[in-house]
Amino acid sequence: MTTMSRPFLAMVAAAALVTVPGSPTALGAQSAERGVERSIERMAEELAAAAERMAARVEKQATLMATRLEREFARKRNSDPNWRSNDGGSLFDREGAEQQARTSIDTTVAFSSDGSIDLSNIAGEIVVTGWDRREAQIKATSERGRLMLDLASSRLTLEEERRGSSTWGSGRRGETRYEVSVPRGVRVVARSTSGSITVRGTGGAVEASSTSGDVEVTDATRRVEVSSISGDVTARKLRGNVDATSVSGDVDLDDVEGDVRAETTSGDIVLAGVVSRDVEASTTSGEVTFAGDLSNDGRYEFHSHSGTIALTIPASTNARFSVETFSGELDSAFPITLQPGDRSSRRPRRFEFTVGNGGARVIAETFSGDLEIRKR
Repeated sequence: MTTMSRPFLAMVAAAALVTVPGSPTALGAQSAERGVERSIERMAEELAAAAERMAARVEKQATLMATRLEREFARKRNSDPNWRSNDGGSLFDREGAEQQARTSIDTTVAFSSDGSIDLSNIAGEIVVTGWDRREAQIKATSERGRLMLDLASSRLTLEEERRGSSTWGSGRRGETRYEVSVPRGVRVVARSTSGSITVRGTGGAVEASSTSGDVEVTDATRRVEVSSISGDVTARKLRGNVDATSVSGDVDLDDVEGDVRAETTSGDIVLAGVVSRDVEASTTSGEVTFAGDLSNDGRYEFHSHSGTIALTIPASTNARFSVETFSGELDSAFPITLQPGDRSSRRPRRFEFTVGNGGARVIAETFSGDLEIRKR
């Protein structure tokens, strides 16, 4: 997988320097020029690091899909004499595929609340709901291939076997849908290639990822990992550490207690009702909005290349701020005292100031966006 190197991004960012009207380079101020170059290089490194992380996530998704394909191929080689993989992309004997093109499952079994479920499909919706019964209910339909269900008292696996998928050139299309109800507390793993995923009220750990669909999680605990490459990621009522990422979608987290890492390349990030001692939010071409309390021993980092960063925090906040913008403005509801030698007209505009008695560490950096710090 090809990724952009840090030197390349640094060159792109440095090239932008000569086009900024009134830049330190144009004015011939050597010391200011060095400061701008350092700032651009640092931002370029951050962008490169974000691109590498996103590339790693895309590669992970591709690896998981390849592993599932290999497992499926091995199973077919061992059990189906009609199996074939020709240049036309047909994975299975066409007649057999047509005969078993649509399958469905509708069953309810006893299931432990400390168990785990693993759901995956190619192109369809996955909906998981928590309830107070000590049993799991599985309703699933597929028009694309055979459904494979593996059940035990504390483990459930449901996946879709490809048969004549349009992905492989045969032209077959169809819908797949999973509706699964499980006892609250169950660990949920859900993956879809081109479908949406919704997990509600399960009250346990969740790992949900989609390549080209939206992902939504409500009421989960312990560790929550949600990701989508080309869809939005939304999570609410979380009591545990959260890792939320998207490449070309928005990330929206609300009512969260726990460490938070939110990242997207070309979308907005909204963090509301967050109670955390460790928050990191980063986007390349979107806005970052944060509303929540700051713990005295917490650390909060917000980064955007071409978007506004807006922070809404209590008036009684105790924090040390380090904020920076190259071509944007700073609007703060808290008083800011410039340190000796600082000038707000310099580019980049960098401010270090303390609110209250200090305590929390807040870092906010944007290249071409504004910085807004509000009281509530």
